[in-house]
Amino acid sequence: MIIYIGNLPVETNEHELSRVFEQYGQVTSVNVMRDAVSGGALGFAFVQMPRDSEASEAIKSLNRTRIADRVVMVCETAGRTERRHSAQRPSVHARGE
Repeated sequence: MIIYIGNLPVETNEHELSRVFEQYGQVTSVNVMRDAVSGGALGFAFVQMPRDSEASEAIKSLNRTRIADRVVMVCETAGRTERRHSAQRPSVHARGE
């Protein structure tokens, strides 16, 4: 299961977050989302746990608790859908308008 963690302090790193979630079971991966230009943390992350029962317990236990000085939101992510970006958008002229 992939878990979303929001409202994280920007100082939070992957190692710290992994330690928090490992209290509830095995953690497969931790991804703190970062700005592509500055590299600074964006205040949210994703944690992957292979066992749904452990992930559910982590969500239940950690949602609306404090990590450092922030109250975080912890929830299961929805299934990821593929985004398709069209290289060309029809223009007004192409549609004959």
